[in-house]
Amino acid sequence: MTTENNQLAEKVVTAFKSVLTDEALSHISEQEFHQLNLIVREALSQHLGQAATLVEGTARQLRDMTDHQDIGL
Repeated sequence: MTTENNQLAEKVVTAFKSVLTDEALSHISEQEFHQLNLIVREALSQHLGQAATLVEGTARQLRDMTDHQDIGL
């Protein structure tokens, strides 16, 4: 997990905390916020993995397009 992902996950949790009422905040423990942070980080990791797979596929397609016989061009 990258530092950027960790920072983004922390920003998400902080933003979530900011929209909660004081009453709601009083019912959620720091451990539960930590769990939310882990969930966000996992989601980011999965999303980036899917993006990497798409990029790899596109790169493979581009390489396949360049595999041609040399006709002296």
